[in-house]
Amino acid sequence: MILTLEPLAVFLGVVGAVGLCLFAFWERIVTFLGRWTEPYRAGLERAAIPIKSEELVIGILGVAVVPWGIVMFLMRPEPVPGALILLAFLLVAFYGCRGWINMKIANRLTAFNAQLELSLRLIAGALRVGMGLRQALVMVVTDMPDPARVEFTRVLSQTTIGVSIYDALDQLSLRMPSSELTMMTRAIRVQSQTGGNLGKVLENLAETIKQRRRIARKVRALTSEATASKYIITALPVAVGGFIVGFEPDMRDGLFYTPVGHICLMIVAGLLGTGWWLFGRISRFDV
Repeated sequence: MILTLEPLAVFLGVVGAVGLCLFAFWERIVTFLGRWTEPYRAGLERAAIPIKSEELVIGILGVAVVPWGIVMFLMRPEPVPGALILLAFLLVAFYGCRGWINMKIANRLTAFNAQLELSLRLIAGALRVGMGLRQALVMVVTDMPDPARVEFTRVLSQTTIGVSIYDALDQLSLRMPSSELTMMTRAIRVQSQTGGNLGKVLENLAETIKQRRRIARKVRALTSEATASKYIITALPVAVGGFIVGFEPDMRDGLFYTPVGHICLMIVAGLLGTGWWLFGRISRFDV
């Protein structure tokens, strides 16, 4: 019984030592990681994720190291395969985190673009009754939910510290990149230089956005079959693998405890990822 519990005791001891080191040197670790976390700052801001980039990097390391330790405890591979497994977990954690951030950014951008038509109509209506552009943006902040409220609040906050409203809108188009928002900011800047009925221009732009949304919904309906195929074809190998793990112990041991099985698992994971990416590219159309 003591021999059986010895690997578990070693594993728990290593985990405890690592946890104590992290607790003791947390500030130094965060300072050291600060120089490597700059690429995450803009993404976290655009995704409105309320965590620091240093904490995100530490989370990525934790997500990679914890399952790696469990795999090392259960499978007990040689040092070189163990190092390769750690590298694989680090790559999966890194790209998975980046994909999660990109997904959050895409969802927020989609929500913002869905609110842009109504925001433009609010601005156009305010301009028609004689309000200024800044007052019209205040109406958007007052009447619209997030994320439009947050983003236009940032625009107004920048104007209060001396940034021109046109430059603040240009920075908004950089934070929330979309062709419709770019058209809005360019129309406002051009109108400020040439004159004209800005309310009418923004009303026409809102109508254009409405028609584009209608076309986009038709495209999603036409590509729904390809999207469903992506999920089904990806789920089939996972379901078969779950059946093998649960009901075929010989094949399960061959997959999990032999070098050939490890290679097969990596190939399957790579093929699944490639197929998912290809299906996404095939079913994506820009409107």
